[in-house]
Amino acid sequence: MNATRRALIVEDLDFWQDTLREILTDAGYQVWIAASCAEALDALAQRPYQLAMIDPVLDDVNRHNRDGLRVLQYILEHHPEMCAMVVTSSDPKHIRREVADISDEMSADMSVDIPVLWKDEWDDAQFLSLLRAHVGPTYP
Repeated sequence: MNATRRALIVEDLDFWQDTLREILTDAGYQVWIAASCAEALDALAQRPYQLAMIDPVLDDVNRHNRDGLRVLQYILEHHPEMCAMVVTSSDPKHIRREVADISDEMSADMSVDIPVLWKDEWDDAQFLSLLRAHVGPTYP
């Protein structure tokens, strides 16, 4: 296993932290968890990651919170080599528009493809297929 393959999960809900950690650990990643924007920015300053799984809403009470999208924007600006995926239970069409707006702010020279996955239709096999397509082979 490649011990340098690292993933950052930016998620405020324990259930999804555990779900994503288990899947990514089984796929060969070392996993770090950040439950807030501040924790995510701190984690990004500590070490490089190959993958970030980001919930755009990091506050279960305030559904208008978009701290996760702030993390996404930071990654695109400071770590453009990192693969980022958005995992949401919010309206996926609305979130896709917000993600596209952030992507459009990036340099025209960059091609940014950020998958948006909906938690309500989560499928482990589909996620692993998407992961392989974006970051390469995973480990059994």
